[in-house]
Amino acid sequence: MVSSPVLYPPPAWTNQDFVLYHGTIDSYATELVRGKILTSLGRTHTDFGPGFYTTSLPRQAHSWAARLAASIPGTQPAVVQLHLSRTDLARLESLAFVRGDFDAEDFWSLVQHCRTGATGHGRPAESGSYYDVVYGPIAAFWNQRMCALNADQMSFHTPAAEQVLNRSVRRRII
Repeated sequence: MVSSPVLYPPPAWTNQDFVLYHGTIDSYATELVRGKILTSLGRTHTDFGPGFYTTSLPRQAHSWAARLAASIPGTQPAVVQLHLSRTDLARLESLAFVRGDFDAEDFWSLVQHCRTGATGHGRPAESGSYYDVVYGPIAAFWNQRMCALNADQMSFHTPAAEQVLNRSVRRRII
């Protein structure tokens, strides 16, 4: 007879902080913990456009950090943990993608728009052009509509998003 696993209930919901991770290198981690986060320093031709990219998965941030450190001689990988207020996040204009499968036309349309260097998220200029925050899968091979498995990203793009990031509690975990 197979025994059922003992199920433990999750902790009580308290609208607790949302925890995110950013993989980087040692010198940048120090600046991110002590100074201000600037979304304008983000690279172009990324899944959701220039911005500050994070993940909800520590292992993924570790992987990003290791890959970045390997590409810059003399650096060490680092991961910064951010604790953001869910209430502050809820006030931002957000766009979320749950699916990244081949048929997720809206997701792939935005990824192609941003990966080919277009500016903004295709919004009218009076709305600010960019969403404050975009959440979704990671496009591993965007031309072929393939996503990284068991991975996610949350990108921050605007001054309003910067304010939330800069109010967050940040600490280096590696």
